[in-house]
Amino acid sequence: MGEPDPFGPLITELCDGKRWALLRAEGSDDFVERLSDVVVRLPPRRRQALMMLLFALLYNQLSPDMAREWLAGNDADSEEGVEAMIAWLRRFRPPSV
Repeated sequence: MGEPDPFGPLITELCDGKRWALLRAEGSDDFVERLSDVVVRLPPRRRQALMMLLFALLYNQLSPDMAREWLAGNDADSEEGVEAMIAWLRRFRPPSV
């Protein structure tokens, strides 16, 4: 059996109560609607960490492998872990426009 997926807890948290229900959305519009609804219900600091992660990935300031490695070596499930993730992600701010 392979290593546990460090993104697993995040994916589980983004599910809407039924296992993998979010991932089984019908089309991209349904997926975006479900994801948007779930993200606004996340605690503010977890939502901030998620947005920072997405922007760092979007602007190629951070690679998926780098994110996977950090998540595998840290506890992003606790409040302290979320704060550590935010501090770490601050190093990968998108370029100014």
